[in-house]
Amino acid sequence: MSQKFFKILDSLLFSELSESEQKAMLIQTKVYVKGNSTPIELNLEDGEILSNSYGSPKYIGLDFEFNEVNYKLNDDFLSEVFNECIKCFKSHHIPLIDNQIETLNLQADFSGDRFVEEMRQKEINNYNTNLSIKLFKKLHYLGFENEQAHLDIMKTCLSLNWVDLSDYLFGLNNIPNFHILHNYYNYVRLNRVLLLLVSKLLLKESDENNNIKFSRPKFIAMLNELGFFKWELIKDLTNVQKAKVILALMQQDYENENAIHNVVKNIQTLNSKSELNNKKYTAWTHMEAVKMIICKITNKS
Repeated sequence: MSQKFFKILDSLLFSELSESEQKAMLIQTKVYVKGNSTPIELNLEDGEILSNSYGSPKYIGLDFEFNEVNYKLNDDFLSEVFNECIKCFKSHHIPLIDNQIETLNLQADFSGDRFVEEMRQKEINNYNTNLSIKLFKKLHYLGFENEQAHLDIMKTCLSLNWVDLSDYLFGLNNIPNFHILHNYYNYVRLNRVLLLLVSKLLLKESDENNNIKFSRPKFIAMLNELGFFKWELIKDLTNVQKAKVILALMQQDYENENAIHNVVKNIQTLNSKSELNNKKYTAWTHMEAVKMIICKITNKS
């Protein structure tokens, strides 16, 4: 899409005109066209607009009446500015976020759990601080996956920001700092950072659980390594009885037929001559692992 409206006005000349003359020029350059815009519930507060564009008229984006005719912001103008914003976000902001995520991922891998938790708390505080900004709060309520809704609300916010719209008309090349991009960058970056950090913590928790809690096949392999099946009280029991004892030890339902069947089959795979499906019943695959665990506990190498 060609830039028909970029630098269409001279900021110094425009600022010297009366408001009536400015509006006439906006109509002449087709920044404004006849019509009434759809009412918008959202509004931006002056405190959110940080830029100090020279000669920015605060009525830009609002409807106005000129010679008893109502005019509204040209949709083509707004779409052009918004498309340039999205193009900038994809080419400039996304690579920045990707680089930060890659760096943080490496830091998390080499710095340990304390670093991850401290960073997570820091970014949560940062996120909560940003919730005081109307656009950021709107994005938050829409949810991180709702990209189209993000774009819609960002375009609406852009239509209300006289500073950014004026800067575009005056040819000031500061699109990366536009209000909607500044806030969307913060929103996307914070969400991606928190997703990464939470995934690191969940992965660690999962690893810890895997190390602490044995699966049923691994538990059976451990019992075998400890000589459980040779114990006087156990060796003469049927496989079904052995299965029930094992399920009771694991605090599982020892009357459940499916569970009993599963344990019996896993016990049978411990026999190297077994012709069972070793991919379905996997107790035999854990034999080396449980040996290492026992050696580690007993300090034997």
